[in-house]
Amino acid sequence: MANGTLTIEKISSDIARDGLAWEPKESDYTRLSDAEQIKRLGLIVPPQEMQRLKAERDQFALQEQAMLTAMVGAPAAVDWRNKGGNWVSPVKDQGGCGSCVAFCSCSTIETAVRIKLGNPNYAIDLSEGFLQFCGGGSCDGWGLTSGLDFAKSTGVTDEACMPYVASNMNCGSSRCANWASRLTKIRSYTGYATMEARKNAIATLGPVLAGMAVYSDFGFSGANVYRKTSTATLRGYHCICVVGYDDAQQCWILKNSWGAGWADHGFVKVGYGQADLLIDTSWSFYSVVPDIQAGFLTNVVVGQVYATRDSQNAWAHITGYGWRRIQTGSADGVRNMLLLLATASAEGKRVTVYADGDFLYQAYLL
Repeated sequence: MANGTLTIEKISSDIARDGLAWEPKESDYTRLSDAEQIKRLGLIVPPQEMQRLKAERDQFALQEQAMLTAMVGAPAAVDWRNKGGNWVSPVKDQGGCGSCVAFCSCSTIETAVRIKLGNPNYAIDLSEGFLQFCGGGSCDGWGLTSGLDFAKSTGVTDEACMPYVASNMNCGSSRCANWASRLTKIRSYTGYATMEARKNAIATLGPVLAGMAVYSDFGFSGANVYRKTSTATLRGYHCICVVGYDDAQQCWILKNSWGAGWADHGFVKVGYGQADLLIDTSWSFYSVVPDIQAGFLTNVVVGQVYATRDSQNAWAHITGYGWRRIQTGSADGVRNMLLLLATASAEGKRVTVYADGDFLYQAYLL
C-alpha cells in the first residue's frame, strides 16, 4: 500500500488494462503523501516558459535537419554507467525540496568533467546546495537551464564547501570562506531536438540534462521501461539527467534524484515518444562543455601518441586524463614536444605536463 491516493494494486490494474509491460515497485517515495511527493519535483514551467521551451526545440530541430546527412550514425545503445567504466556520479536524494534542477545540472556537469579528463574514477562531487540557493533557485523550484546558466557565469563549488540541506539555505552563511577558489564552471551548453541529434550527443559527448512532466504513476517505476498509464494524472515537472538510451527497448535511461532505493537503484528507463511526458517530444536535451582549468599534471604516464604527416596535428594520451592535443603555439614547439612524449611512451618514462581539458602546453621528461 502507499500513503498517497494510489496503491500498487491500482497501478498494476491500470497497467494490465492498458496492455503495458512494466511492473510497479513500491519505495520510500511511493509511501510519501501526494503533497510530499510533489515537493520532490521542482522544475518551474509557467505557460510562457512552456511556449519558450517548445519554440526553442522547434528552432533546434530546423537547424539539425540541415545537418542530418553529416551526422555519424549513433550506436543502437549507450549507457555511460558501463562504457569502458562507470562515468556517472552516484545517485543522491534531493529530499523534500524542489531542487531537482540543481541535482540534474550537477550530475550532467560531473560526468562531463570525468569524460573530458578521460578518467571515470575522477573524484568530483559538486554542491547542489550552492547551485540552487546561490544561483537564484529555492525549494519552490527553478527553471530548466537556470542551473547551467549559473554554472557558466559563476560556477559550482564542491559539496564539502556547502553541504546540501533539503530546505532553503542561506548562501552567504552556508558556503565555505574560500568558495571562490573551489569553483567548477562550464564553457557552454547546447540544445538538441531531433532523435538523431540527441543520440549522437549522448554517444559522443556524454549524459545530457532534460526535463519531463511527471504523472502520478511514475513514482512506482521499477526496472522495466516506464510508460504512462492512461488514467495517470499530472503531478508537475522535473529535471533529470539522461545517461543513455536503448533502441532495442525503445527507451531513455535516466538518473533521478530520489535516492538509490527508488526504481532501479535510482535510475529509470522511460519509453521514447510519450507526448504527455514532453521529454523528447516538446523539450530539448542539453549537453555541457566543462571548463577545465590549466594546471600541472605531475609524474604521469604517456600511453600513446599520434600525429599527422606534418606533425602539427599531434596528440598524446595521458593515462588517467585522456587525449590532449599539443598546442600549436607552445613554446617548446609541436615537434619537440611530440618527440619528448613519444620517447616517454616508448621507454616507459614518466613526465610532468602543463595541460587543460583540451591541450598540452608544456612537457618535462622525468
